Amino acid sequence: MNPVQPKSLGDAYPALGNFLRLTSLTLAAPQLALTVQVGQDWRHGGVMNYGHLAAAVLREVLSSQPIQGTTVEVQPLSLSTYSRSETGGDAVLVGHLRSTNARYQLTVYVPGLAVADLSEVQIKTLQYLAEQVLLCLTLAQPVHPSPGPEPEPTSGAIAAASINFLSRVVPLTSPSPMAHQIHQGHPRLVDLVAQLQACLSYQQLGQLLATYLPYFFPHQSGRLVLFSGSPEPCAVLTQWGDANPLTVVEQQCCYSHAQQLDAPLGMGQECHQCQVTHRPALLTKCIVLGLVNDTTCVVQLVQLESEPFSPVQTALLKKLSEQILFVMQRLFLLEDLQDQALKDPLTGLLNRRHAETVLNNLCQTANRRQNFSVILIDIDHFKAINDTYGHQSGDIVLQNIAMMLRGHVRSQDIVYRYGGEEFCMVLLDTNPEVALKRAEKIRRAVKYVNHSCHGHVLPSLTISLGVSSFPHHGETAQTLIELADRALYWAKRHGRDRAISVDQMRSTVEVG
Repeated sequence: MNPVQPKSLGDAYPALGNFLRLTSLTLAAPQLALTVQVGQDWRHGGVMNYGHLAAAVLREVLSSQPIQGTTVEVQPLSLSTYSRSETGGDAVLVGHLRSTNARYQLTVYVPGLAVADLSEVQIKTLQYLAEQVLLCLTLAQPVHPSPGPEPEPTSGAIAAASINFLSRVVPLTSPSPMAHQIHQGHPRLVDLVAQLQACLSYQQLGQLLATYLPYFFPHQSGRLVLFSGSPEPCAVLTQWGDANPLTVVEQQCCYSHAQQLDAPLGMGQECHQCQVTHRPALLTKCIVLGLVNDTTCVVQLVQLESEPFSPVQTALLKKLSEQILFVMQRLFLLEDLQDQALKDPLTGLLNRRHAETVLNNLCQTANRRQNFSVILIDIDHFKAINDTYGHQSGDIVLQNIAMMLRGHVRSQDIVYRYGGEEFCMVLLDTNPEVALKRAEKIRRAVKYVNHSCHGHVLPSLTISLGVSSFPHHGETAQTLIELADRALYWAKRHGRDRAISVDQMRSTVEVG
């Protein structure tokens, strides 16, 4: 059996790593493993080992057998409880790629956990994660297993050999079970922790905490704020109580965009600048609850009564900090996973799947008085670039064209890589005449884009464009794309380097 390097999985590898991290966070599982099989040959695959699972334990986990009557089907997942010899039960999450080619077969193993231990929220979250990773795998570049006869696999052979495959241990600090640490006087905190596991956006996080934080801090004004680099430096997730002292706190906080610190505060640290100067009797707390990448979650509290913050409330802030950090980690990884599923990795543009989704939504929601236009773009003689200068030069050309197209659209317009050397632009509130003028401007601009690879200057390129508009040319996404495509290839058949609208194509055909 030949070992397979992680890079052999291509675009799939980071998506699988994200899936493991998110699964660990969702289940509060410190150790788990993911078996990956490429194609139908069990020799072409291996194990991604997270959490320092010992080789002996991993071999035993992979050799475990299912317990009948424990399977729960939640498409695209099959969850079952397996039994390890001489030890307790383990839950196994089996995710099959639901595409026609079925390139990847995945199985996740979580020692010490059974299906019966999972909450409805956890199952729902796992189902969502599986849908995202399978979508990403569908878009990943194909991996071709090495040819050769396929021997009959045995569970022992797979378990022993897979130890050496894709073995990658990523240390994960999983949360200890909160149910055993919550103070008996705060039963609502148990409910909050359970519901936090289902948060799939910062909006949901804000709505959830808006319900619970006033209960935990009834004698304080407070708000939960996200600080980040872009696109909005400050976003208030939720707020309660008197807004006046919070306004002063916002102005004085070291995290406000006017007073950025060279060395930002760390997890659990308090900003001592946030004092309400015109009412010094009011105590304030501004504490970092979560810090992930360039996003910081801060809670800002102002004591409205003479009583100081109680020790219970201080401990509560620590518990909230632990849980909100895990939510932020999950959201960050979810965003990364969604980006991988929706964006073209070479150009950074959104991909064809997203383009078709947007067009379908626009056609369903727009009325006949609203205009938007579609421009399909194809690089002329692109194959000659690949054949003459190599595929790396072709990639540079695609990246340069993508950058140029982004610079020729407004903030409300959208640019996609539609496939190969084709691009698609959706121009909102744009009629056929204006869209054709925009297409002509882009056609001229592309000639001035300079391309070079390894010091070699590549020849200038031309593009052909086809333009269709809603509702003038059609009222469905399929019709608009088909007509723009026909106009594009009419332009190619008649000399290339031209922008043609559906109306121009039809009038020429009628005259001919």
